[in-house]
Amino acid sequence: MSRNPTHNLLPPYTAEDHSRHRFIMAMKKYLGRQIRPKLRHLVDPSLTSEDQIEEALYGNDIYQTWCALSRASQEQMWQSVLGPLEKDRTRIEGLGQTKTKGSLALDPDLTPPEAMQKINVHLQPGGYLANTGETDMMAGALYECGGALYSRGQGIGTTESKAQMVMRFMTERYPDFKPRRILDMGCSAGSSSVPYAEAFPDAEVHAIDIGAGMLRYAHARAEQLGQTVHFHQQRIEQTSFEDQSFDLVISHNLMHELSLDSQQAMMREAYRLLKPGGLTIHQDLPIRYKDLDTYTRVDLLWDKYFNGEPFWDEYANNDGEVLLNNAGFDGDMFIGKFDQIDKTFSWYLIAAQKEDQVHA
Repeated sequence: MSRNPTHNLLPPYTAEDHSRHRFIMAMKKYLGRQIRPKLRHLVDPSLTSEDQIEEALYGNDIYQTWCALSRASQEQMWQSVLGPLEKDRTRIEGLGQTKTKGSLALDPDLTPPEAMQKINVHLQPGGYLANTGETDMMAGALYECGGALYSRGQGIGTTESKAQMVMRFMTERYPDFKPRRILDMGCSAGSSSVPYAEAFPDAEVHAIDIGAGMLRYAHARAEQLGQTVHFHQQRIEQTSFEDQSFDLVISHNLMHELSLDSQQAMMREAYRLLKPGGLTIHQDLPIRYKDLDTYTRVDLLWDKYFNGEPFWDEYANNDGEVLLNNAGFDGDMFIGKFDQIDKTFSWYLIAAQKEDQVHA
């Protein structure tokens, strides 16, 4: 399955829509890959502290202009897919009523994390928790359509999905591992859940997220793609599943949306849920502050300040080995970068195998 498979939930874009998308992708590439690296020259190299560099950057007119343009391009990206989705909302929500595979279990009493209630992550209109009614799926639709456009704007290849990359890593490192029960944590629109159902047709695939609208879309999307996935509205810190009930617990691009406490809680929950010999693999952006110079660390905080990413630095400063050890893992681990198959991008992975014999 490709990174962006076509299915009936996607809106029919007009020639004008495609033209707008091409402009936005070109703008984001220009700002991010051509202009951003040159902004370093705005800061006197004698400045060494993060506070000094931040003051110099944000006090500079050129950097302020870049910030405004970058923020505007992100907002325009969402608006460019929101319009077509709104026009097609009735048809999309109608398709969401088709239920022939998998399942969807929503919890109206679930309390989302406070940060998610206050911000629109990635500036997505309405945020991840948007939910206007019993058939609303707009949060998931926006996430998939906007995310596809964002990835192209970043130059990330489309020959391999994030899930396919993780499965390739799994095949190379654990060639004899064949999961029978899989859990995708923080599944959002389900784009990384479905490939596991396709790759392991005999496995039972479950996926959790906190947004009802996101999950309705994820379930409908899996149905349209002909795959069986069981979606649940639950928090990753404490699920309702039984101890040692999964062979594989995964997440994709989730850690950077979590506080350090929630990252640690997710690892503990993964350990609790895994059977002896089971695997946990968490994939995310390759941003490690310990590997970066002071200027780059300051520059990357732009996403925290202006792109709805309150835990950006908590993720970039996390220690995968500490997270795994504190959760109980002390067997085989992998913590580092892993390339996409087309070499267009490297992802950061935190992976561990639970011991075959769990200590008493």
